[in-house]
Amino acid sequence: MGSCAVDGCERQATTRGWCNAHYQRWHHTGDIRADIPISHTKEPKTCSVEGCDRRAQCRGFCNSHYKRWLRLGDPQADRSLTERPPPPMCSVEGCDEIATERGWCHGHYLRWCRLGDVQPDIPLGRRRQPGICTVEGCNRDTNARGLCRTHHQRLFTFGDVRADLPIRVVTGEGSLSHGYWKVAVPPELRHLTNGETQIGEHRLVMAQHLGRALYPDEVVHHKNGNRTDNRIENLELWLTYQPKGQRVEDKLEYAREIFRRYLPEQERSAPSGRRPLISVSAARSGFEPPSPP
Repeated sequence: MGSCAVDGCERQATTRGWCNAHYQRWHHTGDIRADIPISHTKEPKTCSVEGCDRRAQCRGFCNSHYKRWLRLGDPQADRSLTERPPPPMCSVEGCDEIATERGWCHGHYLRWCRLGDVQPDIPLGRRRQPGICTVEGCNRDTNARGLCRTHHQRLFTFGDVRADLPIRVVTGEGSLSHGYWKVAVPPELRHLTNGETQIGEHRLVMAQHLGRALYPDEVVHHKNGNRTDNRIENLELWLTYQPKGQRVEDKLEYAREIFRRYLPEQERSAPSGRRPLISVSAARSGFEPPSPP
């Protein structure tokens, strides 16, 4: 295409009759600036910051000083490029820990999350909450807000710790459910629980004592009121079944059913020399009231 149209430039023309250097000048500044030699540039070859020998990239600064200028408005020539700025410190007066969240150290930040206040007058080394749950009757270790993990979760979910509701305890040997201790039934004893694999320990103890499974209308009562005291001496069998009708025939049939169910057990457990009120054969044939004296 020939030489560049600029006087004194012997470079090959590439665009608009100019060499690439003059074309780039015109493209960026609108003027080819023919009086300035191509080898001359306004920007220095090295960074304008004193003592920095890095190549200038923009506005006379090297890349690092230019980024400082963008962030801070000042290239900070008095600070070395390899020097890192000091970490921010916790804004709580007297705390010399490094700030990590919201201008606080991690300890004060966690205190603010749990209590809503950093409480600067209380040192971080001091235990902030009691070691035992503050709910009356609970001896578990505290987790947050002076509560154990279970009571704190109840407070978070329901707005109340529900202190009157027992905590379900899992120990591997059983669990506490509604105040009763539930245990796993081994396979050799499941004929006493109608095949159930988990049952209240008080019902299992009573079933073992009687040698049979309990009826659905039978309940086991704790004499001393302690639902976890499942010694056989503390248990007694109660019956909740009642006849639906109030007629005499219904009452008599109900009485016969009670005799047929429990009389054999009473005869076996009655002391020697003491006879039951009615015999098994009489109960099976029908109830006959005793003759008056």
